Amino acid sequence: MRVFVFRFLSLPTVRLLRAAAVLSLVGAVNLPIIKFSVDWWNTLHQPASVFRMGGSSIDPALLTPLLIMALAFTLLFLTLHLAVMRNEILRRRVRSMRLMQAQKLAEASA
Repeated sequence: MRVFVFRFLSLPTVRLLRAAAVLSLVGAVNLPIIKFSVDWWNTLHQPASVFRMGGSSIDPALLTPLLIMALAFTLLFLTLHLAVMRNEILRRRVRSMRLMQAQKLAEASA
């Protein structure tokens, strides 16, 4: 969430990208710490119930909708991600066309 906040700050682009990169690295380092803390202090957390060596401990009546919705959410994420990428490509294309048009107008008036 904080990475997206950096997009709206009025910092120079280089500082903004550096801050986002540092925050991403800190987040990536934090993931294994969280995972292993759950394993080490298992009295505070429920053990794995979906993906286990002996099979799932969740009733199939609950497991099936859970997996279907996880797949649906993943597909929604991919669809929205592709839409954002398409929007960015179109935005850049429009920007380059405007710059080319402005350059032609500047050459014509000179």
